[in-house]
Amino acid sequence: MTCPICRYETEDGKYCKKCGARLITQDTSVIPALPEQGAAPQIHRVRQNVSGRGERPQVSGDESVLPMYTPPDIPVLTASRQYSEEAVKANPYWTSLKLYGQLYGDYFLKGLRHPFRAAAAIEKSQFLYAIVSMMLYVLLLPLAMYAATQHEWGGVSQGTFADHFLKPVMSISIFVILLNLFIFAAIKLSFNPAVKLKEVMTRFGSMLPVFIVLYVVSFICLIMNGNISKMIILLTFICTVMTVPLFVMTSYKRRVTGGLDPMYAILLVYAASMLVLSLMGSSVIESIFAPL
Repeated sequence: MTCPICRYETEDGKYCKKCGARLITQDTSVIPALPEQGAAPQIHRVRQNVSGRGERPQVSGDESVLPMYTPPDIPVLTASRQYSEEAVKANPYWTSLKLYGQLYGDYFLKGLRHPFRAAAAIEKSQFLYAIVSMMLYVLLLPLAMYAATQHEWGGVSQGTFADHFLKPVMSISIFVILLNLFIFAAIKLSFNPAVKLKEVMTRFGSMLPVFIVLYVVSFICLIMNGNISKMIILLTFICTVMTVPLFVMTSYKRRVTGGLDPMYAILLVYAASMLVLSLMGSSVIESIFAPL
């Protein structure tokens, strides 16, 4: 028996084994072609010999051969594609946010695995990721200390959140900005006079993932011992001030002849940082590190 759709010769049965179309076993009305194929909508009568096998159907009318049928796209898949396209168009901000999140994740992991190598190979186009790392650092430091003091005192009084979190956030933000300016001036005097502040800040942010992870570890240590958590917070802050300026400066190749010696440039950065911390002691040291 021959299938009227795909012309596949098959054995007796109700459906074609190739395309699954129903086999014609008696006189049936068949549309010869789809409207979009340009054929005239004529109806023919097809008679199929039930007992014969391998014979082509006999067609009455002007047409001698039944035209092939091209099945359309599955409506469900077409609708799903249209829905996905509309969803992407309707949420461009969410798509951009996911993309930037993945890019920042790669930036963060590179800085966590190889901080010095990542800083030396960093590009100015990654300045936005460096700003995000600085913001995380500035937020996590007072938040970790606030959690440690709350764990020690078993709860804090009203108004303490502003004193132990909001004010330190502002003070630490100012300190981080000034620290970047000190490093920029030292590099300009001792390593590379053509250096840009944006590039220095990008390298500075690429070295912060290690310390961000340590602040997160301090939250976990609160479960075991609050004193360990506070020691991790204090050591992390001290290491940030002492190591990040040094590694950012040494990530540049020295191009200055007769300029300031790198040893004195680094010492000047440390001295300026300690001076700023002492001047901001009431808002930074007393608010954050006094509970230690």
